[in-house]
Amino acid sequence: VEAIDRLRDTCESHARCNVVEVMGRNAGYIALETSIAVGATAVVVLEDPNYDEAALIEKIKVARAAGKRNFIVIVSENMGPTFAESLAAKIDHETGVETKFARLAHVQRGGTPTFRDRSLASQMGYKAVELLFEGKENMVVCLRHDEVTAMDIDFALDLDRFHKGKMTEDDLKASFTAEQIAEMKAISAERKAETERVYRINQTISI
Repeated sequence: VEAIDRLRDTCESHARCNVVEVMGRNAGYIALETSIAVGATAVVVLEDPNYDEAALIEKIKVARAAGKRNFIVIVSENMGPTFAESLAAKIDHETGVETKFARLAHVQRGGTPTFRDRSLASQMGYKAVELLFEGKENMVVCLRHDEVTAMDIDFALDLDRFHKGKMTEDDLKASFTAEQIAEMKAISAERKAETERVYRINQTISI
C-alpha cells in the first residue's frame, strides 16, 4: 500500500497510469485486498473468469475524458510473468495515457508488522501452544471466519491442492473418505465465494 501510494503521487503529477504487479504466485487474494485498500482503477486476478480487457481499457478512456489524471491497475503475479508488462503496453497504446509498469516483488515481504499482524501472530502462537498441551501434533493454525482455528496439516495441504484444481475426482476418491471429500468441497466453495465477494466490492468502488 505504501509503495502504491507513492506511485500514485507520480501518476497524479504526470497524468499517468501505473500497472503494478503484486505477489500471489498461486492466488490472487493479495491483489484483491490491495486493490480495495488503494482504491485501484482495476484489478486483474486469475480467479476472475470474466476478466474483460477491453472494458478495462474503455473505463480508463472514459475516466480520462472526465478529467481523471491518475490510474492504478493491480495485477496478481498468478497471471503469468509477462502479463502485467504486456497490459501496461496495451493501455499506453490504446488509451493514450502514459503507462508505466512496476513489479514490487519481494520488497513487499519486508517492513514493520502492522497492529493486526502482531495481534494475529500472538493469537496463533497461543493456539499452537494450546494444541501441544492437548497432545495434538501435525496441525496447522489458520484463520477462518475471523476465528483462529486449526486442522490437520496433511489435510490442509491436500485441501489447498484441491482448491487450486490440482486434484481430480479420482485422486479424491482414492485418498479420502466421503466425509472428507464433502468437507474439502465445502471449504473450497466457501473460499471461492469469499473471493468473489471481495472482487465485487472492488468492482463497485473502483474508479
